[in-house]
Amino acid sequence: MTNNTQYEIATRDDTAATVRVAIPQQDVLQEIESVYAQYSNELNVPGFRKGRVPKSVLETRFGRDVFVLEAKDELERKHLPAALERLDLHPVSVPKVQEVSFDPEGGFVFQASFAVLPDVKLPPYRGLEVAVPPKRDVSEEDVTQALAEIQSQFGTLAEREGDTVSEGDIVRVREKGEEWDTRAEKENPVTSALVGRRVGDSVDIDVSLEDDAKHMKATVAVVGLRQVVLPAIDDELAKDAGFDTLAALRDDVRRRMVEARDERHRRAIETLLLDTLVEKTSLPLPEPFVVELVDEEVERVRSALERPGSSLSFARYLEQRATTEEDLRKEIRGSVERRLRRELVLGNVAEAEGVAISDAELEDMAKADAQGAGEDGLRFVARLKAEERWDDYRSAKVTERLLGILRESAIITEKEE
Repeated sequence: MTNNTQYEIATRDDTAATVRVAIPQQDVLQEIESVYAQYSNELNVPGFRKGRVPKSVLETRFGRDVFVLEAKDELERKHLPAALERLDLHPVSVPKVQEVSFDPEGGFVFQASFAVLPDVKLPPYRGLEVAVPPKRDVSEEDVTQALAEIQSQFGTLAEREGDTVSEGDIVRVREKGEEWDTRAEKENPVTSALVGRRVGDSVDIDVSLEDDAKHMKATVAVVGLRQVVLPAIDDELAKDAGFDTLAALRDDVRRRMVEARDERHRRAIETLLLDTLVEKTSLPLPEPFVVELVDEEVERVRSALERPGSSLSFARYLEQRATTEEDLRKEIRGSVERRLRRELVLGNVAEAEGVAISDAELEDMAKADAQGAGEDGLRFVARLKAEERWDDYRSAKVTERLLGILRESAIITEKEE
């Protein structure tokens, strides 16, 4: 390529751009000759060595138009990326190329149109004012409820008196010499047949599952009734949970609940600050790009539901949610647009603040996170990289730093919900 090719922006608005590329005669002729040479080097033509096949022979066999069109395609392939780089444009849709003029003995002019992300003009982002609900203190009732949840984790199954199965009972059943426990529930098509039966009964189960896609037929014997026996909430339970005393367990539960509420409160503030900044920023989004992202997300949901072994089809998923594919697309579109706007705003805040995290700094962060979770730091870093999550981890840490900048300078007041 010579340096005489002209690249220019033909049109540009907030979400779309068209570039114009004018390639001089010399480059067009040179590219056509290059295509001839490639054919000559690759073809086996009787009477001629490779690389020595005359143009006249090639044109007789293929016609001159073949070489001209291939040269034109190759010029587009070479010059469009060069134009985008020179003009500092970043398409977010596949460029649509349109020929303006082409003369095999002259020049070649083409245009390419595509979607682009808007240039973001950030409003003042320091000192944002937001009002959030106050953080709720951890009460004794909260701690007691958490201890009850821990208590349930150490519950054991034991025989229960009685011989009639009621709704919600845990039932011991036997089929062909194998025994197991199940819960009798009227809404469960399999276990509903157990409700009302007695110990010693044989129960025939004959049901269709998943819109008749699967059929289950079995005969089980009701062996007995079971109940969950909960341990006392005392020092022994604390020891089972890894603490010396109940007081130590209670203190740990309270500390963790306080930390969790602090974290939720911080995240609520940061989300509100970011959304407030997004609302203050003009952010038109390129329609082709949004549609493409929505299509990808809908297809991801469909593929996940319809993979082999899935218990729920895409149609059944829509039915259970009492929605349509069109409404699902609208819901996903809202999520996609919200995410895009947040990313655009944060990206520009990062640029304005000069926020970036080097690999060395990121490794230190990862090792600190791993240590806090009781994991080996080097192993955690290796796993992130092996699972190709290193860049996502970096993005999360950059976002965390940017949200911290917004929060530290914000004016935050509390209001009851």
